[in-house]
Amino acid sequence: MSKSSLGLDFFNLDVNIFSDAKIIKLMHRYGPLGFMSYLLVLTNVFMNGYYLEASTTDLSYILLNGIGGKYINGKNKLQEIILYLAYIDLIDKDLLNQNIITSKGIQKRFLVATRSRKNQDLSKYWLIDEPETPNEIIEEVKKDQQKKPKKQKIQERRIKDINEHAPKKHYLTSCLIEYRYINEYSLDIYKYNELFEDLLHSYDGDLLYRAVRYLCNYASRSNTKIDDRYKFFETSITNNLEILTKQHSNTSLEDLFKSLLNS
Repeated sequence: MSKSSLGLDFFNLDVNIFSDAKIIKLMHRYGPLGFMSYLLVLTNVFMNGYYLEASTTDLSYILLNGIGGKYINGKNKLQEIILYLAYIDLIDKDLLNQNIITSKGIQKRFLVATRSRKNQDLSKYWLIDEPETPNEIIEEVKKDQQKKPKKQKIQERRIKDINEHAPKKHYLTSCLIEYRYINEYSLDIYKYNELFEDLLHSYDGDLLYRAVRYLCNYASRSNTKIDDRYKFFETSITNNLEILTKQHSNTSLEDLFKSLLNS
């Protein structure tokens, strides 16, 4: 398919596109085939301008030529994907019924890419409301591109909260995080801090560290479900350290821990 006089040489693709709710739905349903189909729709539309005159059947052949038959399971799979693109508003459903492929999102991308062009005829199949000017749409698209994914916002908020409000971690509490016994957002961090401070008054630091490391390794290997991780840890390490201080036999640290944990 040759490029028309309205066509683009390139178009913008947001770096956070895989955080877009519509793309997530598409990928969840059709995986890489779905996204590749959508990308081919975009390239073929923009090659022509901001819309493409093609029926669902015609478009499916265009996608088949771009993807290759060996990657497609079922003869109607591409038509199904095209209809799903319309269902989730990645292409306009009403215009698809008229054999026109476009959408508001496609047209906004087109405006961003052609903002330096003068006197464009945008009357045909135009979906964007009349009051919106190209400059307003360009600013809106830029703002959308700068928005952070929801997961990133939550993560940054948690980190800020930890830095500003969470208790400082005892070095052995940090070991628990490093060994993945707890995570850095655990609400019990202050309990572990207090526990280690108390234990260090009675036990050697090196012995305490070895006990922490062993219990973390045990928890990661064990198939037993631990409902209350702090209670399990407090009971296990306290009892084990008491045994170690009372017994001076040749029994190894690991054997002593195993005997208690299996009792």
